[in-house]
Amino acid sequence: MLKSTTHRKVYVFFISCLAASISLGKVPMSISLIGLTLNWVLELDFQLKWKKIKDQKYLPIIFSGLFLIELFWLPISKDTIIGLNALRIKLPLLLLPLIIGSCASFSKREWKTIITTFFIGILVSTIWVYLVSIEILPTKKESGTVRDASIFMSHIRYSVLLSFSAVLILCLAFKNLISKLIAVIIFLWLLFLIFKLSTITAILGLSFALLFLFIVFLFSSKNKYKIVYITGIASLFFLVGLYTTATINDFYHVKSKERSLLTHSIGGEKYQYDLKDNTTENGFYLWENIAQKELERAWNRKSKFSFNSKDKKNQPIKATLYRFLTSKGLNKDSVGLSKLTKNEILKIENGETSSVSYNNFEKRIRSLLYQRESRKKTSDPNNQTINQRVVFWKAGIDIFLNQPAIGHGPGGAKTQFKKYYKSRNTNLNKSNQLLAHNQFITQAINLGALGTIIWLFILIYSFLKVEKQMFLFFVPYIILMFFAFMSDDMLEVQAGVTIFSFFGTLMLFYNSKSLEAS
Repeated sequence: MLKSTTHRKVYVFFISCLAASISLGKVPMSISLIGLTLNWVLELDFQLKWKKIKDQKYLPIIFSGLFLIELFWLPISKDTIIGLNALRIKLPLLLLPLIIGSCASFSKREWKTIITTFFIGILVSTIWVYLVSIEILPTKKESGTVRDASIFMSHIRYSVLLSFSAVLILCLAFKNLISKLIAVIIFLWLLFLIFKLSTITAILGLSFALLFLFIVFLFSSKNKYKIVYITGIASLFFLVGLYTTATINDFYHVKSKERSLLTHSIGGEKYQYDLKDNTTENGFYLWENIAQKELERAWNRKSKFSFNSKDKKNQPIKATLYRFLTSKGLNKDSVGLSKLTKNEILKIENGETSSVSYNNFEKRIRSLLYQRESRKKTSDPNNQTINQRVVFWKAGIDIFLNQPAIGHGPGGAKTQFKKYYKSRNTNLNKSNQLLAHNQFITQAINLGALGTIIWLFILIYSFLKVEKQMFLFFVPYIILMFFAFMSDDMLEVQAGVTIFSFFGTLMLFYNSKSLEAS
């Protein structure tokens, strides 16, 4: 049996490994968590650990109740295998509170080690992701979007993690725990990656988290750099707001309000119009001067992608072609197509809808605006982030109402969504038939109203126990987790569970007295 000091070093080592690997994928995360658990078990001394738990009024057990309630609900699951797999994924919700909550609080030196290794992991992963985004390193995905660069986890979870890291580095600098210059460099690098990935969930969460910090800094009198922080955050809000407004105005800008209403194409086909539809692309009206049959014949001669097939982003080629031609001010006919270069044909095949080069943030904003306009005219939600989520949420609510009291047990959302899509016509392609993309709805399906109320009580009760000294870090965490829960099934995959439970547990069992003693 190892000495207690050795077990402590191993404990801090694996906690630091988990901190570093939390941004590097599930394999290193799993290894770190297994090492952490084995060390905790082999250390024995459970009497002392139980005393630690009792001294904290059983808070480690209460917080691990987020897992235990799902375990208690397992007999309700109609598919036990899926239920057990769901519990396996959520093991960090049980293990981290029990391990961290029953061990002695971290010293200043140990905290420094954990935070340092976390940012080392973040820097390694962000450099890797950036190299993937510029196609120096390979990706595992083929959606044709910048999201493919997020190879360690989904772009939503990764962007939320980067957003929390950006806020964390600012807070550390404000508390004089890190060099201001290093903090600014890391913050700007993270901000660059966040906007490059252009995940609206993370950007909105980061905005509200920064707004909270702005208010804190505004009323703080302890830091001589508070004016710099306030000015910096205010300037960031102003510039992003101005930039977003300019992008929106550009999307709706019309270069010529007079319609170019021609009657027939050069091939003699009568042009199609929709004068009630004012959708534009690069300032030109989309739904005018369309000779579909003529364009189809010409396109099929030029491209291996059929006119009625889909591009590499899984969008209808026809729609992509219409938008691309419109962006150049060309008619949707054989003449318009003949004016495209071979490179532009490749761009259309790759899913590029505009001849104008936009950065990823501009593309994302324009995509959301296009979806908004599209929703007014069509019931097809496929490959449209917002419109698909409307279908997901409606389906989730319908499933919940089918068995609202006690739900369907852990993993129930997975089985029930499959049944729902088979029995209902949602207009979603099979590849787009996903879960709720909302953790609150997913919990309601799994646990029902009764279990969800208990689950929320455990969550709220536990987080109300966080020390006031930790609020500067904790409130941004809560804000970002809320946005992540609203747009993603955060706790249904290992990366999401680990991100949520690791930071939540560390902050919940932070002990300022132990820092004073060290």
